[in-house]
Amino acid sequence: MIQFNKNSIERETTKTEKKRFDFPGSKIHTIPFLSYTIEHMSLKIKPDLVNKLLIDCEQQITIRAFKDLSEIVLDISDLKVTKVESQSINISKFRCVDNKQVIIEFSEILRAGSTINIDISYSAGFTIIDGKEKFGSPKTGFHFITKGDQGKQSSSYQAWTQGEATESRYWFPSIDTPRVKFTLDIEISAPQRYTVISNGILESKVMKDEFTIWKYDEKKPLPSYLVSVVIGTFSQYESKYRNVLLNYYWPEEIKEEDAMLTFSETPQMLKFFEKYFETDYPFQKYSQTAVDNFEFGGMENTTCTTLTRRVLHDKPVSKDYRNDIFLVVHELAHQWFGDMVTCKDWSHIWLNEGFATYCESLYWENSRGKDEFHYNLIEATDIYFEESNKLYNRPIVTNVYKHADDLFDAHSYEKSGFILHMIRNYIGEHNFRKSLKVYLEKYQNRSAESLDLLKVLEEVSGREMASFFDQWIYRGGHPKLEIEYTLTRNSLTKDANKCTQKLKIKIQQKNNDQNNKDFFKYYQFHLEFKISIVDKSRQKSHLTHLMDVDNLYSESFVDIDSDSNIEAISIDPEFKILKEISSVKVVNETKDFQLKRLLYNQMKDGETIIERITALRLLKNLYSADRIRIISDAIIQDKFYGVAVEAANTIGSFHDKNDFEKSDNSYQSLVSILNSKSTFDALRSETKRAIIRNIGVFERVDSISLLEDLIHISDVESDFVSSSAASALGKSSKEIEKIENKIQIISLLKNLVEGTNTFQSVLATGALEGLKELATDRDKEIRTEVAHFFLENTLESKDYFVRAKATSNLAKFLVNKNDTLSEDINDMNQAVFNRLKELLRDERRKIKINACSALADEDGKFHTIPDKRTYETIEILIDVAKNDLDGFVKRKAEHSANIVRGWIKDWASKPLLINSDSKSIS
Repeated sequence: MIQFNKNSIERETTKTEKKRFDFPGSKIHTIPFLSYTIEHMSLKIKPDLVNKLLIDCEQQITIRAFKDLSEIVLDISDLKVTKVESQSINISKFRCVDNKQVIIEFSEILRAGSTINIDISYSAGFTIIDGKEKFGSPKTGFHFITKGDQGKQSSSYQAWTQGEATESRYWFPSIDTPRVKFTLDIEISAPQRYTVISNGILESKVMKDEFTIWKYDEKKPLPSYLVSVVIGTFSQYESKYRNVLLNYYWPEEIKEEDAMLTFSETPQMLKFFEKYFETDYPFQKYSQTAVDNFEFGGMENTTCTTLTRRVLHDKPVSKDYRNDIFLVVHELAHQWFGDMVTCKDWSHIWLNEGFATYCESLYWENSRGKDEFHYNLIEATDIYFEESNKLYNRPIVTNVYKHADDLFDAHSYEKSGFILHMIRNYIGEHNFRKSLKVYLEKYQNRSAESLDLLKVLEEVSGREMASFFDQWIYRGGHPKLEIEYTLTRNSLTKDANKCTQKLKIKIQQKNNDQNNKDFFKYYQFHLEFKISIVDKSRQKSHLTHLMDVDNLYSESFVDIDSDSNIEAISIDPEFKILKEISSVKVVNETKDFQLKRLLYNQMKDGETIIERITALRLLKNLYSADRIRIISDAIIQDKFYGVAVEAANTIGSFHDKNDFEKSDNSYQSLVSILNSKSTFDALRSETKRAIIRNIGVFERVDSISLLEDLIHISDVESDFVSSSAASALGKSSKEIEKIENKIQIISLLKNLVEGTNTFQSVLATGALEGLKELATDRDKEIRTEVAHFFLENTLESKDYFVRAKATSNLAKFLVNKNDTLSEDINDMNQAVFNRLKELLRDERRKIKINACSALADEDGKFHTIPDKRTYETIEILIDVAKNDLDGFVKRKAEHSANIVRGWIKDWASKPLLINSDSKSIS
C-alpha cells in the first residue's frame, strides 16, 4: 500500500515539543499464537449496486487445528451471522460478541491435525438502531461508489474493497492477522454490463438472468487483507509477460493511450525484478485497476493491484509527473515482498513497505541511471527526516501502538527503504541479491518477521547482523553530526619549507533526544570522506578516508602531501549512511583552507549529485555576495536538474528582511534567469518551478508582472510551472498598496480556480496557495472575500484536490489578530470553524485529515486567552479520535487535540499581564 500523497508529511507548525509516537493508551501487540488456522476460503457474494448493500453472503472455510479444540473464534465487524453449519463436525452453537468476534462452539473435540469445513451465511453492514435490526452499506472494507452530483440515492457505478490493515472483517469473517494465509475461490454476481476483477485466475463467467457470475481462483495462499473485489465499467488492455497474464483496467472516459502512459512499463518492471531477485513472478496473472475515490495511491492485493484513477494522465503531463511510475513499481514489488512473503505481524510491516519503497529506487537506478537513483534516495530520506524532526522518532519495529494504521508512516516506508540500501552497501551487492533470493525462496507462501531476514543475511554474507539490526531497526532516530576540520602543518626539519600537513576530522554526535529511552547511546558506523586534492602542478586527485564513528566525539587524521592543497571534502559521497549533518566547520581558516571555498568547489566539481546537493545545503548558512553567481551558474549549468533545484532553493534561503542588500542580490540572481527567455526555456520544468517558487519567497511587488506573464502566456508548456507562478503571485501581492490592483490579482487567481481543468487540479490548487497569502491583508473586505471563496471550495460539489487544498488553508481564517471587534470578521471566523467541524465528518480521508490539521494550525491559535472555540476544538477532535473508523484520521485527530492542549498549557505557564487602561489581557 502507498499513500496517495506520499511525498508530503503533514506539517504541524507548533512550538510544542516533539511528540512521542506511542500515544497514551497504546498497547503492546504480540504476534498471536495460533491453535488453528484457515487453509482455504470460498466466498459467494452478490453486491446490490442499486441499494449499496452486501447481504445474503455465503462463506466456506477450511480449518486446520494445531491442538485439540472445542471452539474457534473469527474476526467480524458489523456482520450479521445467520447460519453456521458443517458436514465435518457437529456445531453446538455460535454467538457474536461485542460486534468483534463470532465464536463457533463444537459439540465434540476437534483433534489436533484435523481439518474441517464450516459453512457461514452472513450479511454485512449490520447495525441495531432503536432496538431494530437494519442493514446499510458496510462502513468500510467494501465501498460502493456513486456519482456525487446524482444524490445519495443513485446506483453505484463502481464497488471496490480495501482490506489493509484490518478492514476485511467488515465484509467477511476471518482470522484478520497477516500471518494467517489461505487459498481462495470467490464468486461475484454483478449486472452484465459490469466487469469484475478479483484475486487469481478467472475460472468462469456464467450469465444468469441479468447477472454474470464471475468465479476467480487463487491457489497460492494470501492473508485476508489482500482479498480484493473490484466491480465497474472499465476499458481494458490485455497482454502477456512470458506466461504471466497482464490486464489493465481504467474508467471508460479515459483514452487508452493516456492510461497506457502509466501501465506500459509493467513488463519491463517484471523483467527487472525477476532478474534482480533471481525469483520468477510468483503468480499466474497480474492486473491493475484504476478506480474512483480510492483513498490510497495503490494497494497490492494479490495478483490484482487497485490504483487511484487520479494518477492517470495525458502525455503533456508526463514531463512533470512520475509518481505514477513509482506507484506501479511499488505495488508490483509487493507481489514478492508482502504477497508471496508476508510480514508475520503489523509491527514488522517494514518487511512489506520498506522493500517495496527501496524497489522503487532499484528500478529507477536500472532504468534511469545513478543520478536519478541518488536523487530518489535524497527525496525519500527528506520525507523521513521531516517526520523525525517535526513529529516523532520510533524504532522501525515496534509493537507498542494504538492502531495498526499508526505504523504506515515514513519510518516504515522511506526510512526502512534506506536501511535496506545501507544493508546493500554493508554486505555488498552480490550478497544482498543472493539474500533476497534465499529469503524469498525460504518464506515463499508464508509469513516472516524481522529476525527471519536477519538470519538469512547472516547465513548468506557471513557477517554478524544483530548489532546492525539493534542499531538501525530496533532503535529510533538516526545520527545527527557536527563536523569540524582542522589542518595543521608540522615542520620536519629546520627548513621551514619542508613540512607535512595533517587533516584532523572531528565528529560530535548530537542525538540526545530525551523522548528516546536510548538517547544515551551513540551510533557506530564507518563514514566515508572523499578528499579532493590539487598538487603544485595543478593535477587533481582524490583520497578516500574511512572513519570510525563510535562515540560522542570521534576523531581521525589524514596525512596530506605538503605540496598539495585540499580543494573539497565530500562527506559520504555515495550516500551509504542515514544521517543528518547539522553543521560543518573549519577551525582556524586560512586563505587556502576555508569552508566556503571547500563547499563551492564541491558544488562545482562533485562527481555525484550527493556531493553537489550536500554542498548546496551546507551553503545555506554561508551567504557571500561574491559567490552567489557561482550558485546561479549551477542552476543553468549543472547537468542534473535536482542540483539546479537545490541551487535555486539555496538562493531562496538567503532571503533576509533585515538585510536588503543580501536579499536583493539573491532575488536579482533568480530574476535574471527568468528574464533570459532562451536560458529559462531551456531549463527542465522542475528547475523552472524552483526558480519561480523561490522568487515568491522574497515577496516583491516587482515580481508580479513576470509571474502574470507565466500564467497568461498560452504557450507555457507546463501547468505545473503555471501553478508555481500562481502561488508565487499571491506571495508577491501582499505588499500592493492600491486596493484595485490587489483585487485584480484576486480575480485572476479565483478565475484559475474556477475556470481551469488540469491534471490533479494542479493549477487551481496553486492559485489557492496564492490566495491564502491574502488571509492577513489589512483590508477586512479582502480577507472576508477570500475566506468565503475558500469556504465555497470545500463543498462536496468541488473537485477533490481543490477541496483538500481549500480545507487545509481554512486555518488562515480561524482567528483574526487585528480587527477583533469587527462583527463581520468574527462571523467569518465562526463560519470557518463551523465548516471545519462539518469537514471532520466528510466521507474522504484526506479532507478529514486536513480539517484536523487546520484546527491545530498555529495560524488558528487563540490571540490572547483560550476561548470557548479552543475548548470546543479539543472536544470535537477527541470525538473524532475515539469514533472515526479510519486509523489515519484517528491518529491525526488525537495529534491535533494534543497540539491545542499544548497551546493552553503554554499560556497557563506564563503570568498574566493585565492592562487596566486598555482593558486587555495577554
